[in-house]
Amino acid sequence: MANTLSISFANDMQELTHVLQVVNVFLEPRALPSKLVYAVNLILEEILMNIIKYGYDDGESHEIEVQIEVEQEEVALTVIDDGREFNPLTVPPPDRSKSAMDRLEEGLGLQFVRHMRNAIEYRREEDKNILKIWMFL
Repeated sequence: MANTLSISFANDMQELTHVLQVVNVFLEPRALPSKLVYAVNLILEEILMNIIKYGYDDGESHEIEVQIEVEQEEVALTVIDDGREFNPLTVPPPDRSKSAMDRLEEGLGLQFVRHMRNAIEYRREEDKNILKIWMFL
C-alpha cells in the first residue's frame, strides 16, 4: 500500500468535496486515530476553500495540488497553488474582543489550522505557494 497520495484539481468548490472523499479513502485503511483524520479533513477544507475563494483574480481555471504522506510517526500535507502570493503564517491572530462572526473574516479558520498542526512551513517558488503541514501521531 502506497503511503503517498497526490491529487490535482481545478480551483472550483464543486471539486472540493471530491478531493476530500479521495483523501478519506486514502486514509481509511491506514488505521489512523479518528482525531487525526478529522484534523486532516478540517485543515485541508479550510486551506483549499481559502485558495479557491481568495487566491485568484482572473476567473480562470487553475490547478491546485494536494499531497499527503503518511509515515510511522507523522502525516504531512502539502498544498501547492499558483494563486496570489499568500503566507498564512503572517496573518495575525483574530481580535478576541470582536464577535465570532467578525473574527471569521479575520482568519479564524487559519487559527484552527495553526492549532491543529505540529509544524508548518510556507515558501514561494516559481510563482507558486507551497504550504506544508505536519501532524504527529
